[in-house]
Amino acid sequence: MRSFIALDVPGPVSDYLSGVIERLAKMTRGVKWVKKAGIHITLKFLGEIDDEAAAVLHDTLAPIGSQFSRIMVSLKEIDAFPSRRRARVVVVKLGNGVEEAKALFADMEARLAGFAFKKEEREFTPHITLGRLKMPAPFPNGDAPALERMEFAIDRMVLYKSTLTPSGALYSPIWTIKLGGEEHEGRSE
Repeated sequence: MRSFIALDVPGPVSDYLSGVIERLAKMTRGVKWVKKAGIHITLKFLGEIDDEAAAVLHDTLAPIGSQFSRIMVSLKEIDAFPSRRRARVVVVKLGNGVEEAKALFADMEARLAGFAFKKEEREFTPHITLGRLKMPAPFPNGDAPALERMEFAIDRMVLYKSTLTPSGALYSPIWTIKLGGEEHEGRSE
């Protein structure tokens, strides 16, 4: 299964960002916008793994749940990677919680060092992807809307299966690790 590890974003934040995407879509062409169900903070794309590997990954990463408390984050601003002049990805940068998310990411990467996954070469910048441009272009066309400074708790790390379809990717949770020392959910067997 094609998979990735992400931090879940609560429903009210996803709802709000879906509205932001609708406003951005009216001002910018050539962007494939993320659907509401795809709003999350990606930690690591794993590529193809099987059920057995998913179970081993759960066991390897489960201690993160008790070592990290839930992370209080806030929305900061709309931006683009690698830059606004040559945008490829439209993102929401985070305000609060960035250092905590980076620490969780570093711990995860260290735990995955014995696996065959490619280590990220760039510095991890926690963000929420809103859309991807088909060709690099300046973004946005006009001023990007200001974001509410919503603050919210990130309390779970999820392994998602990503199924590609003609209408876009569909994400299905395989397992969840709650942050803050709570029990783990949905471990695949």
